[in-house]
Formats: sequence, structure tokens, C-alpha cells
Amino acid sequence: MSAVIYAWPLPHSNRDDLASVTPLPKRTKHGKQQALPLEWPETSGSNALKPVAPRVGISNPEDFDAQPTSRAELPDARQWAMRIIHALVEVVNGRRPVSQLTRWLTPEVHSQVQGLIAKTAMPTLYVRSINVHETDDGVAELSAVFGTPNRIYALALRLEGLDGRWRATALDWGM
Repeated sequence: MSAVIYAWPLPHSNRDDLASVTPLPKRTKHGKQQALPLEWPETSGSNALKPVAPRVGISNPEDFDAQPTSRAELPDARQWAMRIIHALVEVVNGRRPVSQLTRWLTPEVHSQVQGLIAKTAMPTLYVRSINVHETDDGVAELSAVFGTPNRIYALALRLEGLDGRWRATALDWGM
């Protein structure tokens, strides 16, 4: 990715004012731009920023809670179900760290998944089937069957649209 930065002359400026302007960084021999300076020279005059007092507003604790998202603003539930079920099975199998799923699991479900991680070597689990049923706007319930060739397990998961993405809010394993 590359970008071109243009330096335009200041309107109504004389040469004395230009001495306080920081020059743009030079390009290196490889064509990459050098880092911008961290310290800018003190400015004086009308173009200097004036301090502004902070605004005090009424805090609403509900603004920080997870906001429900409608079905129209969420990705396809079936595709999302396949991805999260496969990821959960990989976590239980010990092939994926549970920390990769933190964004898509509520804290309760996250701690539940951590308790199911295989401590000993186990045969590779394969997902056999996934069923998705959207019960309400922004709510999907999943059921999956997975296991080894000789053993079958079940999983039920509830996804809710929160903050613009699907998040697992309930999980039940049949292991």
C-alpha cells in the first residue's frame, strides 16, 4: 500500500512564517516514507489549538451493554454456524486455542469451553452435521453432531446478534 502526500503552500504566507513549518519526511532509497516526527514545534498565533474544557454529560450505563442487532445487519447464520462449530470442535480437540474465540463467545460460554478442552491425546473429531434454526430476529439455535468413526457426540448452541456480530450465549455439550 502506498500513498502520496502533497504539500500545498499556505495562503497569505510570507517567508518568515515558513521557517516554523516542519518539512515533510523524505522517502528512503526503497521508496518507503520515513516515520512522521513525534514532537511538533511550538506554534504561536491564530492557528494554534486552544484548550477546550471537557464536556460533562449524563452517563447511561445501558450504552455500554451489548446492543441487540437485527437479522438484516448480521452475516448468514448457516455459514457462521459452520465456522463456529468447526472452531469449537478444534478447541475441544486441542488443535486451536480457546483465546481465538473470545470475541464470539460470552464469558460464561468461554469458561465452559475452557473446561472441555482435552487434556490428553484423543482421536480427531469430525463434524458430521449442523442444523440451524432461526427462532427470532437476531437469534439462531444450532445443533451439531460430531465425533470419531466409532463414537458420536452432540452440541447445541444459541447465537444472538450482539454489537453487529453473532455471539454464542448458551452452549450444551453431549460428551
